[in-house]
Amino acid sequence: MQAPYMKRITYGYDEPKLIRNAAIAYVLANAAAFLIPYFWEGRFFTYTSYFALFIGWVTSNIAVSLFIYGRWGKYRMRDYMMSVIPWTGAEQVLDVGTGQGLLMNAAAKKLTTGKAVGIEIWDASVSDNSREKALHNAELEGVADKVEVINMDARHLTFADNTFDVVLSLFSIRYIGNAAEREKACYEIARVLKPGGTALIADHFPVGSYAVALAKAGLKVESSRHYIWTSFSLTWMAVATK
Repeated sequence: MQAPYMKRITYGYDEPKLIRNAAIAYVLANAAAFLIPYFWEGRFFTYTSYFALFIGWVTSNIAVSLFIYGRWGKYRMRDYMMSVIPWTGAEQVLDVGTGQGLLMNAAAKKLTTGKAVGIEIWDASVSDNSREKALHNAELEGVADKVEVINMDARHLTFADNTFDVVLSLFSIRYIGNAAEREKACYEIARVLKPGGTALIADHFPVGSYAVALAKAGLKVESSRHYIWTSFSLTWMAVATK
């Protein structure tokens, strides 16, 4: 359910090309499943038809899941993440992989004297993201004076140690290279987090490796579990404090 403090501004769909391709694959797979037995007979073609049905089922689930997440789930997950932080209004917040500013702007809504910084290396293939859209959404949300948007790699943060009270990331770390590079990003998140600060790192697959990296970097991992029924998608989140 959408939180009352947040206007319903559209932040796009994650991986729209994947949604489109999965939908096309679903149609083609189902067409093949029904046409193969019509034109050919035999055990091989029967099993091929069953396999095509299975592919159709898989691709339909991918398309529907990503659509539901983009339409409703991401906003529910955003609101839940905001509810975890005991806001005072003075926090310095970092949103790693801000995209169109979903978490950055939500955090800025909670601030009075604080500031929310969103970093990203924008990729137009992912929800048609851009720095301009993040800034435009901040204006629509009425928080443009409380945010800063920077093109920056999470593996090489230029901020000083102990800069942020809160670090947030939603479905972004997974786009970073390999496991070692994602671990490096977790180390950087731990480095810039202030003592007493909280990091919330959510992703589309189990975040156990993130939790391990955060713990190795000196943070206390308070939880690492799934939030599938919150986001209507495969979602896990690690909560860690310094």
